[in-house]
Amino acid sequence: MEKNELKKQFSRWSDLKYYFPYKELTGAPKLRLLVITCMDCRIVDEVFGVTEPGQVTIIRNAGALVTPDSLRSTLIAVYELGVKNIAIVGHTHCGGAMSTSRMNSMLEKMANSADITPVETLKLLGSSSVEQAFLGFNDVENQVIESVLKLRRHPLIIAADVKVEGFVYDTENGIIIDLEEE
Repeated sequence: MEKNELKKQFSRWSDLKYYFPYKELTGAPKLRLLVITCMDCRIVDEVFGVTEPGQVTIIRNAGALVTPDSLRSTLIAVYELGVKNIAIVGHTHCGGAMSTSRMNSMLEKMANSADITPVETLKLLGSSSVEQAFLGFNDVENQVIESVLKLRRHPLIIAADVKVEGFVYDTENGIIIDLEEE
């Protein structure tokens, strides 16, 4: 997309009815909810019941993983923005669910594109293995449960008395599956 097309796309946001009282909003989510979810374009804010800006803080990364960076953002949301509830929402047919061979294929593609070796590519990614670099997983439900447990057991989350729940968004039928009700 050309820069002018990108600017045109972005300018549509200022035409939306709710962006002009935007200056009245703070960074704190009204619902005191943080959602950690995937970057997948099929997941729109409305999936989480968000109907206007300022309701929920959303962190997106490939696979809805709790990584050091998403943990940093989570702790800022908890301690600076007053978040009291965290929902980790994975989804079906996630691209983050990848085998070691698929991660190796992606590494090769990156290395070839940059005309460097896979080892050099891993160094650029700050990793020593493809598993560490891409954090692939086999099962989205297990990944979400592991992430929920990681946060529930984290001393700084425990100290802040924050609830952490896990869900999977089914991209085929649009329902959200509560992993603790299964």
